[in-house]
Amino acid sequence: MQIIALDNKWITKVINNRWVQHTTYWIIYVAFFAYAWGTYDADYIKTISVELINLPAKIALVYTVVYILYPKYLYKGRIWRFLFYFSSIVIAAAMLQRITDNLIIVDYFFPEWKKVDTFTFSVLIQTAINLGAVLALPMTIKLMEYIASVQHNEQVLAKEKLEAELAFLRNQVQPHFLFNTLNSLYALILKQSNQSLDVVLKLSELLRYMLYETNATKVDLRKEIQSVQNYLDLEKIRYGNRVEISLNMWGNIDQNSIAPMLILPFIENSFKHGTQGLDESAWITIEIGVKEHRFTLKIENSIPQESADIHAMVGGIGLQNVKRRLSLIYPEQHTLKIEADTLSYSVFLNIEL
Repeated sequence: MQIIALDNKWITKVINNRWVQHTTYWIIYVAFFAYAWGTYDADYIKTISVELINLPAKIALVYTVVYILYPKYLYKGRIWRFLFYFSSIVIAAAMLQRITDNLIIVDYFFPEWKKVDTFTFSVLIQTAINLGAVLALPMTIKLMEYIASVQHNEQVLAKEKLEAELAFLRNQVQPHFLFNTLNSLYALILKQSNQSLDVVLKLSELLRYMLYETNATKVDLRKEIQSVQNYLDLEKIRYGNRVEISLNMWGNIDQNSIAPMLILPFIENSFKHGTQGLDESAWITIEIGVKEHRFTLKIENSIPQESADIHAMVGGIGLQNVKRRLSLIYPEQHTLKIEADTLSYSVFLNIEL
């Protein structure tokens, strides 16, 4: 059991050594009870001898309980079997100690004492209760070690599950985005537009960011915003003057980090729904800022009158994905509001960085 962790590795190694810990416990146990019983006549040599005679049986009792009964029954939830075998072993140890008391200790160390029957019920129960003194600390420590180990394993499993889920969600975003961008590229190629080359260039920059930057748990906010700007450039090439796009940035953007691929799904969603049944009045405004380590994202887009169900706009795989990621990465540290009416669709996201 690790008790301390000091800069001096030799001392740490000695103190945390199992043999050192167990030997120290038994030395302290013998010394404490030898002193406690020795105050009766101040003959501490005698009481140390008595404790040493009873020590092997007590050692066997303790290690049988904590190293055999604990892992075989208690740790596996077999409570009744544990209690049965525990009671049986304690009674057996009490009987052995009564034999030792009557045949050795009383005769050689306390001849003036009057012997009582070896196996009377009351004496056996009293002896068994007295054995609790030697069992209490080791059983408690071993049980606390086990509980701590279980909690640690649960935390590790929860962390691994969380990381796996986040990786899955993050990897979902990339194909979803790539699919939509390739559709845009395909439309430009069909039109035989020279802008298709610019789209390929911007797309390659975005893919480079996604492949080599977004595997980290956090990225520089500036890089995340740069990916947004690349995406906006792609959409400007795609829609030209048919959509009015406004981007406003403010605050200390360069010295903060954020979980990757959180902003882009919202912007992609605004284009998806703001350009359905595209008309001349389509518009999208984006505001990104940081103040006192709080990140703010505001997006608002028009909704064409020919657009479909409003409720469909606030759902979708992309938004559900990013909502789940926000709940996992920034629990109790973010605010997300999504509102839609017949004229506009808006997103407000605030994250404590």
